[in-house]
Amino acid sequence: MVLIVDDNVSYTERIVEILSEDFQTVKFNTAVSYEDALPFVDAADLQVAMLDINLPGKSGIDLLNYIRKSNKHCKVIMITNQAFDSYRKKCLELGAEHFLDKTSDFEKIPVLLAEMLD
Repeated sequence: MVLIVDDNVSYTERIVEILSEDFQTVKFNTAVSYEDALPFVDAADLQVAMLDINLPGKSGIDLLNYIRKSNKHCKVIMITNQAFDSYRKKCLELGAEHFLDKTSDFEKIPVLLAEMLD
């Protein structure tokens, strides 16, 4: 299972539509907040989480911390418009495998996802 956590519903719908074409056997779930994401994070079959930094309530960085403490096998891609070096450094130090800029790195997602799901 792949989880996409972003409060921009049109973005998550678009990315699920695009990725579902290439990954037809993968189950995609979406959440709009930290709290909405928790049941999916706690699921045993979560393989990859794609997290935005800015979420209602707690941030995607908080969610990355939770994932690292509770689901050590899950791989994380941070994908955000907040692609500042300070965020990049922090997220990678906390255990994210990748840190992408939504506006310039979108095309990298399918390749990274394929590698992470193998």
